[in-house]
Amino acid sequence: MNTKRLVVGAMVLSLALPLQAEEEQPQQRVQTVADVLEQPGVLTPRGMFVLDTAFSYAQNSSNRVSVVGYTVLPTLIVGRIEVSDADRTTVTVGLTGRYGITNRLEMEVRVPWVYRNDSIAVRPIQDGAPTTEITDLKGSDLGDVELALRYQFNMQEPPYWVGGVRVKSNTGTSPYDIEVDPDTNEATDVPSGSGFWSVEPNISMIYPTDPAVIYLNFGYLYNIEDNVTVGDNSVDIRLGDTISLSAGMGFSVNQDFSFSLGLSHKTILKSHVDGETQNGAKLLQLDTINFGANYRINPRTSLNISAQAGLTDDAPDFQLGIRVPFSFQ
Repeated sequence: MNTKRLVVGAMVLSLALPLQAEEEQPQQRVQTVADVLEQPGVLTPRGMFVLDTAFSYAQNSSNRVSVVGYTVLPTLIVGRIEVSDADRTTVTVGLTGRYGITNRLEMEVRVPWVYRNDSIAVRPIQDGAPTTEITDLKGSDLGDVELALRYQFNMQEPPYWVGGVRVKSNTGTSPYDIEVDPDTNEATDVPSGSGFWSVEPNISMIYPTDPAVIYLNFGYLYNIEDNVTVGDNSVDIRLGDTISLSAGMGFSVNQDFSFSLGLSHKTILKSHVDGETQNGAKLLQLDTINFGANYRINPRTSLNISAQAGLTDDAPDFQLGIRVPFSFQ
């Protein structure tokens, strides 16, 4: 058996190239695709269980100038001008379990614990406010638990095609479940989930070409409508669906070390309230560049480090991920 080890999305890839006389041997784990981006990959061998421990850190900041009033002259505004600066830090610790049901079918369960710290500074400069109002919100809770199934369509000739479906629950704290201070009209806590169930079908292509592995992934996240309470009103809300596309390649330096480079794009469509799109709603474009590295500690354990940098205003500024998967037969 000629085996080549690579990393795609900062995770070890074992590309098994069977010889004619070895076609009856058990299927080896071929690859995983863009695990850093939480995209699906080629299957875990039948009967093997992988426990993946993960830590991620995300930092996002935004600056906004709000004008409430009207213009008398092109240079004269009557009303209120407010400048705000928001810094949001999210730390996620998660456990992911993957099990190979067959050599073509894999099941995965992911349980995250989310900690958030939001710091929002607001200064109404038109009112001549002498100080800046700073609001700090922090909290931690269970995130949205996920279940995924993946199926590998072809086993012998590249490119390899893998289809999957991921279901995300609403076990995390919803933004609509957080209490609002009636005096300041500000939230008193931070959410740890979206508050909505969602389903994401996806498909991946993996093409090994010495000394690299090229991958491409496409997915569509569909959010299920739910009835929530906003203030004193009960409304039906469906969050905007997400179209995702990622591509990149992994390089094997030697049998123990490899790295990957990739690009990821997401388009978040407009949300709907009571079946209608709200005024002011807009599409969100999230583009990131991704770097990953993997070092094999032993045949059953590896260390994966990844980093993502945002390329658009809507994308997180920076994300860092550390993962240590353990394989059990």
